[in-house]
Amino acid sequence: MQSAVRLNFLAFFLPLLLPFSACSLDVPAPAPPDAKQVYATAETDPVRSRDDAADDPAIWINAQNPQASLVIGTDKQSGIEVYDLQGNRVQFIAAGLTNNVDLRPFPAGSQWSALAAASNRSANTISLFVVDSRGSLTWLRDSEIATGMVEVYGLCMFQNDAGMQVFVNGTDGSYQQWGLTMVPSGLSDEPVQFQAELLREFSVPSQPEGCVADDTQERLFLGVEEEGIRTLSARHDASTAMQSVMDIDGTILFADVEGMSLYESGDGGYLVVSSQGNYSYAVYDRLPPFAYRGSFVVVDRGDEQVDGTEETDGLTVTSVNLGADYPDGLVVIQDGANHLPRKNQNFKYVSWREIATALDL
Repeated sequence: MQSAVRLNFLAFFLPLLLPFSACSLDVPAPAPPDAKQVYATAETDPVRSRDDAADDPAIWINAQNPQASLVIGTDKQSGIEVYDLQGNRVQFIAAGLTNNVDLRPFPAGSQWSALAAASNRSANTISLFVVDSRGSLTWLRDSEIATGMVEVYGLCMFQNDAGMQVFVNGTDGSYQQWGLTMVPSGLSDEPVQFQAELLREFSVPSQPEGCVADDTQERLFLGVEEEGIRTLSARHDASTAMQSVMDIDGTILFADVEGMSLYESGDGGYLVVSSQGNYSYAVYDRLPPFAYRGSFVVVDRGDEQVDGTEETDGLTVTSVNLGADYPDGLVVIQDGANHLPRKNQNFKYVSWREIATALDL
């Protein structure tokens, strides 16, 4: 009889539990008490892969028509997704287990508009992609950079008088800085090729991921997931001594520290950081002493069209005017639980003007 009762119990409740099987069981910590609520304007099509898949975005600016700019996002189970500003998928590249992505523009007059790089756990490499004038990406398979890391993880790009560079980190705390040089494609089928030179190595005490480089200030910001935000010189010939921007305090920052990006405004601007453990985003001054300016959360709009964001991995910001919906710039945020209706993970678009108004920036 006990077996029959147990089977009847499972037969009744199992169908109710299955829809929630892919959801995280983690309970978030409370958001900072002063966190302001903002809403997403739009969201992307869900990534192709199920469960924990969407991770990190970058924004490609169409210099001729900013309203035709695109968002590049990683599906860390299958490759690179590209979306327009309405959130529609416009391209997919089956590049493998791409985790973090970033890009830098080429000088005006170049054949290509930008170079994108992604950490790729398929073979623990850095994958490079050229972007044409319309925003279409081409994967440079012959230019894969073998890192030798046990497991590559986070990545960001940097550009100064030494040229384009890539920072990549591993789950063991190791960091590498690579210099990139374009070379003739020769007999390759690729439209262009790049050579990479390892310029610098350093490490942090525990697992990092998110990072962002300030090209103008030649400064690298990085997150140590369970410790906080650190900064050091981005120059490959400089000291690797680090300064703390903020430690995890259990209120403003709650582990894991994940995605980060810069909102640049003249010589000033802001550093935006994902505090994954309490589903919030902290904003700091871009320049020393990196004062904390407030936190925000992205909540459901209530119209059952665009939901909020939870358990965010990567994010990216631009201050470029992208049209009527994003006149002061755009923030793109990975959503770990796309639940209106519940689908695969995706990325949410938030107008910077709404954030600036909420935080009185």
